[in-house]
Amino acid sequence: MTALQLNFTAASDTGLVRSNNEDAAYAGPHLLVLADGMGGHAAGEVASQMMVSHLEHLDRDPEDNDMLALVGSAADDANASIAEHVKTHPETEGMGTTCIAMMFDGTQFGVCHVGDSRGYRLRGGTLEQFTIDDTYVQKLVDEGQLDPDEVSSHPQKSIILKAYAGHPVDPTLFLLDAQPGDRILLCSDGLSDPVTASTIETTLAEGTPDTAARKLVELALRSGGPDNVTVVVADVVEAHNNPRPTTAPVMAGALNVNKDHLESSRPDTAASRAAALQNRPQVIEPKVDEVDDDEEPKRFRWVPLVLAIVVLAALTGGGLWAKNYLANNYYVSVEAEDSLVIRQGADFSIFGKDLNKVYQDSCLTKEGSVQLVEPEADCTSFTLQDLQPSVRESAKSLPSGSYDEIQAQLTRLAENALPVCVSGDDKDKKKGDLKSPGVDCREAE
Repeated sequence: MTALQLNFTAASDTGLVRSNNEDAAYAGPHLLVLADGMGGHAAGEVASQMMVSHLEHLDRDPEDNDMLALVGSAADDANASIAEHVKTHPETEGMGTTCIAMMFDGTQFGVCHVGDSRGYRLRGGTLEQFTIDDTYVQKLVDEGQLDPDEVSSHPQKSIILKAYAGHPVDPTLFLLDAQPGDRILLCSDGLSDPVTASTIETTLAEGTPDTAARKLVELALRSGGPDNVTVVVADVVEAHNNPRPTTAPVMAGALNVNKDHLESSRPDTAASRAAALQNRPQVIEPKVDEVDDDEEPKRFRWVPLVLAIVVLAALTGGGLWAKNYLANNYYVSVEAEDSLVIRQGADFSIFGKDLNKVYQDSCLTKEGSVQLVEPEADCTSFTLQDLQPSVRESAKSLPSGSYDEIQAQLTRLAENALPVCVSGDDKDKKKGDLKSPGVDCREAE
């Protein structure tokens, strides 16, 4: 059998919206790993780094050992470390990470997958996704309740059913064959969400692994860069036709502490320049006027300047914090006619100016699922009257949080929606309650 090798690379970018990178990636001669952390600032990147650090020792020839047992066990060890970290740092409760890891023995891959980070294989010019997302919308697709083409626009697409979060989880483990000419792509949802599979297929086929990885990251940025975007690209090549094999491991994302290097590796495009400006702290250089030595003693000359710098730094830092907070904070608001909407910003005003705006309206389908639409779009609004009476008051005072957290709040509210009203003479309907005195139900178009 022909001996095969991997030529590989990894690339990552914080994106145009997030303030920190919670992804972590590793690529080596015998191991490819991508982990997408979750849990907010610091906690998510800790979880993804834990996962990679527990797996990277597998970057060696497995020989006759069971690759699936090796990679599955290492991921379980990482999960146990996450649980211990949460136990000793309760403030990180809820942190976790996805994982896709591929161990290579020269003929095939041993794959371990949990979450919505994806694995693709480009063979003969055709892209194949060899992982299945552990998500709520994928479950709907598997059950025939949702068309695959509707996944990318579904309001619950970010709900993950499996993750390494310190609790027992059953990973998907399988072997994947390898052929010369195969190109492997691992990616976080920062690429697969905003970029279509057909575009990924075309771009992945271009140039070397480095070229393809760089262009894929650029595509995610051009598509708005809504999340951290991380990719691992590896070519399967015949050893005797590989005069310069890649041997040094490559790390990217939260594992790469050299932020300047990461930003300098961005392609010089409008999107990447916007990302650099958004994530670069502002520095105000003070202008110092010359002072005659005789005007005042040297030890007091710098006091006003130092005070000015301190004040400017405080104002600048506070302004940046406030801007970031308003851009990334959301909450459910009860509007006219008791409709429920998502507002972006803070729920108060300064000098009569509101520090928030309507971000999306919520709609409730006849089946009881939430759809989030642009403000004033034509749909059946989700209102307090659609809810069970016992939860209406709590819906008026839900805590603010990230966009994903607010989506989850609305989803939970929808689970407490009243059944659809059904007229007494409608014999063909099998669902809903009769609209009669003393029976609570909701109208639906």
